[in-house]
Amino acid sequence: MTPSLLMLVPAVATAIGLPILQVAQPSGIEAGIQQYASEFASETVASLTVINTAVVDIIRVAYVTCLLVGVLLYYTHLGRRLGKDLIMGGVLLVIITEFIIPVVGGLIG
Repeated sequence: MTPSLLMLVPAVATAIGLPILQVAQPSGIEAGIQQYASEFASETVASLTVINTAVVDIIRVAYVTCLLVGVLLYYTHLGRRLGKDLIMGGVLLVIITEFIIPVVGGLIG
C-alpha cells in the first residue's frame, strides 16, 4: 500500500467515529479548531431544524388555504375548474408535507 492510502484508513475511521489506537490526541490549536468546528456544526443543525419547522408550518397554512378556497370555488360554481385545481394542489401539498418529507427526513437523519 502506498503511504497516502495508509493515511486514509485512520482518517476515514476517525471521521465515522471509530477510535483508532495510537492516535495522538489533538493539542493546542488543533483542539481549538475541532471545538470550533463542533460548535459550528451543532449551531448549523439547530438553525436548519428551526428553518425546517418554519417551512413546514408555512406549507401547512398554504394547503389549508388552498383546500378552503378550492372547496368554496368548486361548490359555489364561481370557478369549478379553478376550485378543482386548488383542491388537487392542496391534497398534493398535504401528501408531500405530512408523508413524504418526514420519511425522507427519517432516512437522512
